[in-house]
Amino acid sequence: MAETPLHEPGLALHIEDLTVAYQGAPVLWDIDLDIPPGVMAAVVGPNGAGKSTLLKAVLGLVRPSAGHVYLLGRRPRRMLKRIGYVPQRSAVDWDFPTTVLDVVMMGRYGQLGWLRRPGRETRERARAALAQVGMERLAGRQIGELSGGQQQRVFLARAMIQQPDIYFLDEPMAGVDATTERTVVDLLQRERDAGKTVIAVHHDLQTVHDYFDWLALLNVRIIAQGPVAEVYTPENLHKAYGGQIPLFEGGRKARGQRAAGAGRAPEGAEP
Repeated sequence: MAETPLHEPGLALHIEDLTVAYQGAPVLWDIDLDIPPGVMAAVVGPNGAGKSTLLKAVLGLVRPSAGHVYLLGRRPRRMLKRIGYVPQRSAVDWDFPTTVLDVVMMGRYGQLGWLRRPGRETRERARAALAQVGMERLAGRQIGELSGGQQQRVFLARAMIQQPDIYFLDEPMAGVDATTERTVVDLLQRERDAGKTVIAVHHDLQTVHDYFDWLALLNVRIIAQGPVAEVYTPENLHKAYGGQIPLFEGGRKARGQRAAGAGRAPEGAEP
């Protein structure tokens, strides 16, 4: 049987006319989004804008009402082995009795198959990934005993062991300490520099310029998308957030009063 032709293979992520509704109410409406390969992209918008839903729709975790998604020109179900996913910490059962090393090795199950036990190579890869995130000394610790920042590092290691072409991360810097945030950002930027694509839901307007080079502003619809320097404008932020929105240039706040409630949003799941 002939292989299905690639659709927009020059893009890491290509979305056409995507709509997602919960109980008849649209959470995402008519989304068109293009993200090129080899960038570190942020999906930014107010609480309830549909940012987490967008990632879940791309990954097949929620079913869209309409639209199409392509990763490197192919349907997501054909690209699962080339995707690394870090969910929101609040979506994980941290009481599950398993060790840090076992959690990281779970990242290889999609390639090994669930019935095949991980061998020496997988364990070595898992330990190497933990070393990259500074967690190798806690490999035998129960995952629920770790701090929030340590847990986030472990889940990043779990994604890295897959050696994916595209990373999807849902609020990777939410609720972590400054050291972990810097570690996560450095590792993701290193992956980007190696040609990987990083797509992250992000909540802190103050750090967009410092951390990312591509930006999608979302509030149920796509407000604007493109290089950070072009998209991060007062006009676009006003469309996304409404009211008075602070503008940060290169991580420094521009003159003007900061809007109440803007910038770093409270941690927590959204639709």
